[in-house]
Amino acid sequence: MAAEEAGRAGVALSPEVVRVLLERERLALAGRLLPGVVHNLSGAVQTMSLPLDLARLALQQNQVDKLAAKLENLREGLERLTSEVGLLARRSQTDRRASAEPLDLAALAGRELDFWQAELFLKHEVDLQRELPPDLPLALASPADVSLAFNLLLANALEAVRPHSSPMIKVRVLAVEGGLALEVADSGPGPDPAMAERMFEAFVGIKGEGHDGLGLFLAARALEPWGGAVAWLPDESLTIFRLTLPKN
Repeated sequence: MAAEEAGRAGVALSPEVVRVLLERERLALAGRLLPGVVHNLSGAVQTMSLPLDLARLALQQNQVDKLAAKLENLREGLERLTSEVGLLARRSQTDRRASAEPLDLAALAGRELDFWQAELFLKHEVDLQRELPPDLPLALASPADVSLAFNLLLANALEAVRPHSSPMIKVRVLAVEGGLALEVADSGPGPDPAMAERMFEAFVGIKGEGHDGLGLFLAARALEPWGGAVAWLPDESLTIFRLTLPKN
């Protein structure tokens, strides 16, 4: 009990420990989405399997006139499979871009949200809203770290709305004074305002027992080297966390 209370009081972590925790979160994200990725890949393969069998049958029965439709279905399945593999490839490339570079924040958020469609609860149950205008200035940061911070905020929102009816998550990018902002808003109950000053400390959980209290802390620390930050924006109807970055 004493150890738990000490943890909830916040812990100062060395840079090396923070680095290891950030790398752990990159792997954890892939693990969380793996069942959905497997589901999507399996579905794509299945859409190819039946038309392939029917095309083989048509050839065996010398029904060449039926081949065109079967091959078209096969092509559609191949396109679906190619799309799923492409998402994985782009996600892998983002994680390797660890240096600061001009960054289209809306495009990055859009790619990450496409990848999150492998999360079946988000895909089928959540009202996911996007406001990702294409004509905003560029930010300057590491795509790998911005992606990690955004995914931590998105995972936080998803966990918050999971137990509630009519779950909604809204992601938007906007220009703010001196930089760009990426907001993740959700219809969950939100944090206790009394936690506002400490919610970005390590091991200070805002969700109660069973949570390590590291998500918001790591999101903020991932952006720190690039002059970015994460803040909670009090709102009457939504829980809003805002990621901000300097302009390029």
